[in-house]
Amino acid sequence: MPNKTPQFIMRTYQLTTLILCLMMAISCGGQKQEPETTEKPATPEESMAEAMKEAQKAMENANLEQPVEPVNFRKLKELLPQELAGYSLENASGETAGAMNMKISNAKGKYRNSGKEDLVVEIMDTGGFGMGAMSMATWSTVTIDREDDMGYERTGSIGGYKSYERYRNDGSKSNVSVLAEKRFIVDVSCRGCKMDVLHSAIKDMNLSRFKGLE
Repeated sequence: MPNKTPQFIMRTYQLTTLILCLMMAISCGGQKQEPETTEKPATPEESMAEAMKEAQKAMENANLEQPVEPVNFRKLKELLPQELAGYSLENASGETAGAMNMKISNAKGKYRNSGKEDLVVEIMDTGGFGMGAMSMATWSTVTIDREDDMGYERTGSIGGYKSYERYRNDGSKSNVSVLAEKRFIVDVSCRGCKMDVLHSAIKDMNLSRFKGLE
């Protein structure tokens, strides 16, 4: 059986790569032509520590939100309703992962209806780290409106929250995602579902419950 990397871990890799790139850019950009010196060159560990400090300063200067401890994934699992848009919860899972003192919590619920159709709900808490949320929900900062014979994708708003939806006419996976309270990404996906089912599921999630969650 092939080894499949979970989507959540892939997103964690994306976040880690984002920060590493920032550190590298700062480190390279900060290099200056210095006169020759007999001082001992910095070790790789010292260079990394200095790059970390510079990255932290850059984030502070850019007024970016600083990371906080994400909500425990067990709390996120409690936000998964037993019934959702006519589907019943069959299995719930969750985990927390991270790197470089930045963590992401994730909870996933798998639902099924009487017609044996599956619907998946995923809740992710990026810990309030603005760059992390933006890297995994790039649609939250742009406007998208595309359509062809295969289907469409567009950004919009659901319940006052920025949303993204992707629909496929051939019955392959369609999904709706929202960014709640600048840190929680809620995604509902299904194969063969109509878009109104996915919208109904997002509304049944009652996104107002995420406000003040910690």
